Amino acid sequence: MKALLSLCFLIFGINGIFCQSLCSDLKSLSKSTSLEFTSYGTANNIIGVTEYEVSSAFATQDGNRIILKAILPEEYSISNTKQTYYEVECNSSVLRVNHKNVIPAYVFEEYSNMEVDASESSISIPVNPEIGQKLEDISFSVEILVAPITHKVSYFLTDRSIKSQETINTPAGTFECFVIEANSKMKPKNKNTGTVKQWFAPEIGLIKQVDYDVSGKVTSVNLLTALNSGNQQTKIAIEGE
Repeated sequence: MKALLSLCFLIFGINGIFCQSLCSDLKSLSKSTSLEFTSYGTANNIIGVTEYEVSSAFATQDGNRIILKAILPEEYSISNTKQTYYEVECNSSVLRVNHKNVIPAYVFEEYSNMEVDASESSISIPVNPEIGQKLEDISFSVEILVAPITHKVSYFLTDRSIKSQETINTPAGTFECFVIEANSKMKPKNKNTGTVKQWFAPEIGLIKQVDYDVSGKVTSVNLLTALNSGNQQTKIAIEGE
């Protein structure tokens, strides 16, 4: 299990509207930056912990790109992931996040001890979000190797929209976020139809993702649990761990 993301922001609230681009210039993601994501299952059990280090950061023709190296602690090596590197990319219009934590954590719980290819898991969001804005539907596939057969599971997000702004407290700190909600469906396993709620912070990207079933019950959570900017680190034990 490996993953990726983006990092840190400054917010000045005026009538609930962000005063800066979601991406800005991504200078917060330097080579001294690392972060940690924890995935929780249906019983609030830890499915996996993934640590990330910024491998490289460079300018592109119309924006910036950050390469993150994913590191999985041995004690949480429940599922193997083929790739080690992911990326966050910004241009003038969108922030693209390619990493494992946009995949519902229950997928890795269900396919534990199997090799998972999450390289296609990517979400794009506008760099200048507006409350009430409708977003494009997205989908991506996850390949699960059950030797000698490779199974493909597809994840669909439809009716995506930016619902609100929220301040959320996480083990990695407090973040001003905007909230995206969508209908979700996993095929061929239609039983996993439900909804998803995602919290995004400027220059960081995904902070938290909660997946729900059709009855509104939480099925899994992906959460930023530690952030190290090189000068200081924030890490708080989650209640109940």
